[in-house]
Amino acid sequence: MTRSQLITKVAGDTGMTASQVETVMDGIFGTIGDELKKGNKVTIAGFGRFEMRQRQTKNFTNPKTKVVSKLQPTAIPGFKASGRLKDKIGK
Repeated sequence: MTRSQLITKVAGDTGMTASQVETVMDGIFGTIGDELKKGNKVTIAGFGRFEMRQRQTKNFTNPKTKVVSKLQPTAIPGFKASGRLKDKIGK
């Protein structure tokens, strides 16, 4: 499902206009991004938790040149689904 499809679906389900849904989504996603940038976790009860995770140094090989290089450690965003969400999707 694309962003525009999600907006259309939520607008139809809630009775809000697509413009209103888009504004709310932008606000939610922007806030989540801002909090992750600050190093904070964002927990949405019944849905899951967004957090920054540390990725360790690892080696990789360029398939064309066969040159081995290292990826430096970095922080990447991660998501952990709640138990309720897992139950809902049957996993």
